[in-house]
Amino acid sequence: MRYLDDSHRDFNGSDLGFVPGTERADATDWRIHAPAPAEPADTPALGRWTRRVVIATAIWSVFELPFEMWVSPSTREAVACVTAKLLWVALVGFVLAGSRVARIAYAFLCTIGLMAVAFGLPAEYRVFPLGFVLSSTECVLKATAFVCLMSAGIYPDED
Repeated sequence: MRYLDDSHRDFNGSDLGFVPGTERADATDWRIHAPAPAEPADTPALGRWTRRVVIATAIWSVFELPFEMWVSPSTREAVACVTAKLLWVALVGFVLAGSRVARIAYAFLCTIGLMAVAFGLPAEYRVFPLGFVLSSTECVLKATAFVCLMSAGIYPDED
């Protein structure tokens, strides 16, 4: 005969009323079987190609500086360009040092910079073809750096 209330049985149909006391969850000494406390996870080191691309963005940023100063109409804008390049190189240094916050900021700024420059590429091509080439290279490097940073945990680098 089958009863409607089989709450004393588990899914396998065994009778839980006759389980020995040592196998019950409340009879187990959890201090003996407890796992060791987890150590804080270190941020994984950047892969070989990710490091190269991040360094390439810093080098390209410094390489672009004379051209940006050349087209700057005022001294104030030239100083702003130099300051921005110094901050970018410092951020790259923090990323290479392994700072998680710097990686997040770097990925965010790569995305924002990529969008800001990419939308102006058609106009720049008509007005300043050399600037178009420089900006296109910057876009490719920043997009590659963003993809490398976001996929770092998916395909770990073998050294």
